Amino acid sequence: MLATLITRIIQLIFAIIVLGLSVRAANWQEIGSVPTTTAYCAFAGAIAILVSVIGLAAIWLTAIPKVIMSGFDGLTAVLLLAGGIVSPPPVTA
Repeated sequence: MLATLITRIIQLIFAIIVLGLSVRAANWQEIGSVPTTTAYCAFAGAIAILVSVIGLAAIWLTAIPKVIMSGFDGLTAVLLLAGGIVSPPPVTA
C-alpha cells in the first residue's frame, strides 16, 4: 500500500508539471491560436491529474476495482506517450 501511495503521489506531481508547462506554453502564444499539440498536452496533463486522484481514492475505496484502475492507467500512459511523441521541439541541423 505504501508503494502504491508513493507512486500515485509521484504521478500526481508529474501530471501537475505537465499541465503547468503546457498552460505556460499556451500563454506564450501571442499571435494566432494555441497550437494543437500544446492544447493536447494540456488535455493529457489534466486527464493524468484526474486519474491519479482517482487512483489515490482507489487505495482506500474498495468500490473501484483494480481492473478499472489498470485500464485508466493504461489509457493515461498512452495519452501521455502520444503527447511526448507529438510535441518534441524541432531538430535543426
